[in-house]
Amino acid sequence: MVSVIALLVSAYSLLISSDIWRRTARPVVAVAVKTHGGGNIAILYDLVVLNSGTMPAKNIRLIADSNSLAAALGPDATPANRARWLACFDKVIPMLLNNERTTCSFGTTMANDAGFWKHGAVIDIEVAYEGRWWTHRDKQQLRIADTDSFTGYYWE
Repeated sequence: MVSVIALLVSAYSLLISSDIWRRTARPVVAVAVKTHGGGNIAILYDLVVLNSGTMPAKNIRLIADSNSLAAALGPDATPANRARWLACFDKVIPMLLNNERTTCSFGTTMANDAGFWKHGAVIDIEVAYEGRWWTHRDKQQLRIADTDSFTGYYWE
C-alpha cells in the first residue's frame, strides 16, 4: 500500500514539474511603443519587439485589430505614411533570440491630434510566434504615449 502511494506521489510530482518546465522554457514576446525623440512640434515613436523568455522566438507576426487601428490614426495617416509606419503588421521577424529586441519607426503625435497617431490611443494586437515545440498567440495592447515620462511632465 505504501509503495502505491509513493508511486502516485512521484507521478503527480512529475506532472507538476513538467508543466512548470513547459511554462518557463519558452519564448515570451512583448511589444511596446517607446518614445524615440520629441520636441515642441512632434513626438517620434519606435515599436519595440522584445523576447524576454528563455528560448528563441521564430516567425514573429504582429496582427492588429483593424477597428482599434483605424480609431488610433490621425490626419497625418497619408498612404505614404501608412506604408512606412504600418509595415510592421505586414512583415515577419524571422528570429529573435532570448533577451534580444528589435525596433522600427512607428509614427508621430502632434498637438491637437494632428500627427499620424492620436495621443493616448490604444491599439489591440495579437502577437503570434513559434517556440521550440509550440506556437504561441498572445493578446496585447499598444498605447500611443510619450514614454519619457509616465505623467507627461519632466525636466528639460
